[in-house]
Amino acid sequence: MVALQAAQSPVGICGLILVSSVGRPMGAVLREQLRANPANAPLLPAADAAIASLEAGKRIDATQLPVPLQTLFPDRLQGYWIDLLSHDPARLVAAVKLPVLILQGTRDIQVSVADAEALHRAQPKGTLTLLPGINHVLRPVASDDRAANLATYRDATLPISPSVADAVATFVGR
Repeated sequence: MVALQAAQSPVGICGLILVSSVGRPMGAVLREQLRANPANAPLLPAADAAIASLEAGKRIDATQLPVPLQTLFPDRLQGYWIDLLSHDPARLVAAVKLPVLILQGTRDIQVSVADAEALHRAQPKGTLTLLPGINHVLRPVASDDRAANLATYRDATLPISPSVADAVATFVGR
């Protein structure tokens, strides 16, 4: 989101590379991510209300939230959330006049291929590169097993997929 916002006034910027970037407003993504874990079901009404309030630019009383949500929406981060939730990445990328690369792993469980496709629809002159079997932290994942995917987040010995560097190098070389 920061890169998309910076590219609105691109002084000194020669191109934009978006890696695992959301293509929808963050409120929709956050709701989807919370719903992806069945253990969050009891938290969803409070989470939805908190997100809606922050989307409307209104701070919330985090002490009234269930404890897991208090760590997601603490008072000190609410200004950040209000700002983040106010942006539409598809609208922002549509206004970019620079070369754009949209990189997205096909096994990303945080940001979907649909997000990358939404960004590409909004900026059809951009280059969309899907990275087969790559997850959100740019590491290869051999299956759709969520636990195996998440395990790659914690294993610092795993390298980033060479396909990421190849895609970036190809884009920059153009």
